[in-house]
Amino acid sequence: MKYNINPITDYLEELTGCKTRTLVHTERDDEMLPLAISCCYSFCDVEFMETIITIAIPTEQENISPMQLAKHQAKMMNVFHRPVVFALEFVASYNISRLTQAKVNFIVPGKLIFIPSMLIVLRELKNRAKVMPERMPPVAQMLVLYHLEKGTIDGFSTSELAELTGLAYPTVNVALRWLASNSIISLVGGKQKHVQIALGKVDFWNKSLPLMSSPIERILFTDTKPAGCLIAGETAMGYYTMLAEPTTPIIAIDKATAKENAAFMNKQYGEIKVEVWKYSPALLSENGYADRLSLYLCMKDNEDERIQLECDTLIEEMKW
Repeated sequence: MKYNINPITDYLEELTGCKTRTLVHTERDDEMLPLAISCCYSFCDVEFMETIITIAIPTEQENISPMQLAKHQAKMMNVFHRPVVFALEFVASYNISRLTQAKVNFIVPGKLIFIPSMLIVLRELKNRAKVMPERMPPVAQMLVLYHLEKGTIDGFSTSELAELTGLAYPTVNVALRWLASNSIISLVGGKQKHVQIALGKVDFWNKSLPLMSSPIERILFTDTKPAGCLIAGETAMGYYTMLAEPTTPIIAIDKATAKENAAFMNKQYGEIKVEVWKYSPALLSENGYADRLSLYLCMKDNEDERIQLECDTLIEEMKW
């Protein structure tokens, strides 16, 4: 591969939405590598996702095996004290599993990326023109509702929101990019983007609502309440409004909790109805009940006229 870092940094930016910055590689570090390794690569340092990584470009790509790359990577990371990513022109299909099993960081610009040391997983772009979903993604919806019900996200950076929610940086970054691309928020600033929200909360809700959907992914049943569950559905409606609570209590959990308690749940039988949400209901609740706006989104399309009336009550009694 010709020593050209641009296709590599362009691909990283396209895939993640994170800006990169090319740095000057310190050649004296190369002198600490065995000559048999240092002479086989060109190096370039890049700042990416608030981390400095070294891109290693093999000069002879056809004559290097996955196991050699794994050994060279260990030597380089020991010398450079940072992640090392091999930039490859191509990877034979039979070598992909060998590289991933050996946890070799590699990138094939425009096609593949696998950087386990930075928690970036394998991707293959069959179509370079990525189309964002029309409906608001779950994490984006959760951030909107957090701003409306818990505390502002205005002025926060991606990394700050990742820390606040406990979600991975790339996950929050994709959600913010979706919101910005649909003019729900703006992202301002230089390298470190910050959220900017120009609308008041009522207008922000009204603009977001047509793009939002129910957070419920699936329904299960159980006889035992999982730890950390919240009261949801018509049971929660009975708490917030005058609607009578159902005889079968309804709770909400996230997907991780559903997985942990899978042995105690099924699709048909149980004294408790379980809503498995696409995002964590606990992030938006303070009192053990599903938050008002998520509950509204769960119930607004219900055909029961009584529930429709109480959905209006949920919004009318919101303290924006």
